[in-house]
Amino acid sequence: MTAELRAAFLDDLAGPERPLDAEWWSAFRDVPRDLFVPYFFVPLTDRPGWRLVEHPNPEWTRRVWSNDPLITQLDGNDQHAAAARRGEVVNGVSTSSSSAPSLMALMLQALDVHDDEHILEIGTGTGYNTALLCHRLGSDSVTSVDVDACVIDRARGCLADLGYAPTLAAADGVRGYAARAPFDRILATVAAPSVPAAWLAQTRDGGKILFPLDLRNCGGLLPLLTVQGSRAQGHFLPDYGGFMPFRQDRPDTAPKAFYDNEHHDGTPRATRLPADIIQATPFEYFAALMVGGTDWMEFIPNDGSPAQAWIAQADGSWVCHITEPDGTHTIREGGPTRIWTRIEQARQLWDNLGQPPRERLGLTATPDELVVWLDDPNASNRWTLDTEGRGALGLCRS
Repeated sequence: MTAELRAAFLDDLAGPERPLDAEWWSAFRDVPRDLFVPYFFVPLTDRPGWRLVEHPNPEWTRRVWSNDPLITQLDGNDQHAAAARRGEVVNGVSTSSSSAPSLMALMLQALDVHDDEHILEIGTGTGYNTALLCHRLGSDSVTSVDVDACVIDRARGCLADLGYAPTLAAADGVRGYAARAPFDRILATVAAPSVPAAWLAQTRDGGKILFPLDLRNCGGLLPLLTVQGSRAQGHFLPDYGGFMPFRQDRPDTAPKAFYDNEHHDGTPRATRLPADIIQATPFEYFAALMVGGTDWMEFIPNDGSPAQAWIAQADGSWVCHITEPDGTHTIREGGPTRIWTRIEQARQLWDNLGQPPRERLGLTATPDELVVWLDDPNASNRWTLDTEGRGALGLCRS
């Protein structure tokens, strides 16, 4: 069974829509994912919480040799696994994982590494991606950091079992790793709201940085940037890539607007857009850039009135969207930012630009500024981003 699953796993990684260089294909063939994921957590279906799945459970075998992302740690606390083995229901927020292998493959391919180049990986996690890099470049060329020392220790043991000995460090990835700089490539598998100055300073001119742009888990944007001095710029990859944010950037709770009922008064008005437009592919990426990261909640009121969709941002801005039985839509909005007005403006702009796919847009990053542009960095269609994840500056504010 395992051999068949591994064969299917490899077949699924490469194909006409996802070409994969022979070097990376052989890395996925030779590096066993199961060694790095002895257990993982899946959400319970009947109540809040997680259950543990581990070897030799058949579900573990099936999932570990699939394209599924696998949650391997909750709340930065390794004791959750022991509690689950005792039969306890565990709760928590995911803090480490093994990413979907197809996403790992497309990012490794896009990074365009060459022999003798040195790479810094931000976010060691299980060490599986680190092992793939070691297979391709050799251990001496790979440095990987993770904020969690326990995660680093586990990864080091698994890597050693395969004969790999990269430089590993328990360190804040925002600061890069100056002791091994400069690097030809920086690959981040945790999301950042901007390009840290240390990454720019520690990358050689002409080197590349690939990272997920953190917009409160919205958009799945993956800019691939080429560094020149203190500036880096390049286009977004055409693919969606969702990753956990740096732990210091992780929101502790849902926005206050979701439960602060005192401030939910607003004048209803009509809108032509449905509530889920902000989550609809392919517009979602553009909405994330123009509007910023948002949180979503939907429920049916106890009085039986139509379902309400709520959209909120961390600054207390909110929208209540209702679709009436006749199919018409109304909204109320409030807070520092008129979120729905910005969504409407973003949709109109996206339509006026010809609904460009995400790879037509690019990012220019300096230590002080993020600028998004269409097609060319010097084009007239340019938008400065709020580095706190609230979207493009200059769109409607209250």
